[in-house]
Amino acid sequence: MLKDRDLVKTLTADAILARVDFFLSTLAQDRSQATVNTYRKALEIFELWVLEQGGDVELSQENLEKFPVYLKTERHVSHATIQTYLTAVRQFFVFLVRERLLQENPAKNIRVKPQPRPLGRGILTEDEIKRLFEVSEGRDPIRLRDRAILCCMLRKGLSETEITKCNYENLERTLMGEELNIRGENRRIVPLDRRTYESLRAYLATRRQPIPPKDPLFQSLGTREKYERLKVRTVRSRMRRLLDLAMITRVEVSPQSLSHTAIYLMIQQGIPKDALKEQIGPYRFYHRVNDLKSRGLIDPSY
Repeated sequence: MLKDRDLVKTLTADAILARVDFFLSTLAQDRSQATVNTYRKALEIFELWVLEQGGDVELSQENLEKFPVYLKTERHVSHATIQTYLTAVRQFFVFLVRERLLQENPAKNIRVKPQPRPLGRGILTEDEIKRLFEVSEGRDPIRLRDRAILCCMLRKGLSETEITKCNYENLERTLMGEELNIRGENRRIVPLDRRTYESLRAYLATRRQPIPPKDPLFQSLGTREKYERLKVRTVRSRMRRLLDLAMITRVEVSPQSLSHTAIYLMIQQGIPKDALKEQIGPYRFYHRVNDLKSRGLIDPSY
């Protein structure tokens, strides 16, 4: 058997297809369905790459290192997704070795250089903000939800995590106006401007009524996790989509830039330090304010 494995020098698309289902079935024994689905997609793309190489590839690290290059240049996959797909491919080869179909894992040392991170999150310009709101317009439930999330992040400074943790009961109407009562380690009140509140009401009107108080404020509308609480990665993906539609491609701009821009604008509009600290929380206050000061974007005396 070992001698036969020594002779295996190439991998064909047919060989991948013949073993993927068995690999995924074993994976499903101790991994979530979401992980299995991600690995399935990664291996489908890997199989497609093999087909584009003529139907078989040489099992060498040098040759397999062309796969992440293909993901980046041909499929325009993000750095994080490339890492995920490589993990799936490496685990597939581990499985082939364990099943005595290969002697060693040719992909075990394939790595992608870490993507350099900008010194700070980019702050959006007035024109970029205008374009974001323009591309977020629409009347279907997903567009209304995404626009409400955009308003909460870009106008009120909510983080991706806070978006996912808010429940319907956190949306309150008081004598002072509408607000989000965010409960956590540091309970805080976020007053809502009219535009943000109206975007929330427009989205919530598409939900099945009445909405239970403990239901998430923002629900998934995808087929796999419909009506479940949104995950951070989904919020990030949806906001990334809006940035792409608005043609905002600066490397320093990311979905996190939305809440950072909101904090910057609130300072520019003259919000007192104590009010800002209460609204965004003390940790984020010191972290974001010090970052903005170090980059020369706000008055050092603030």
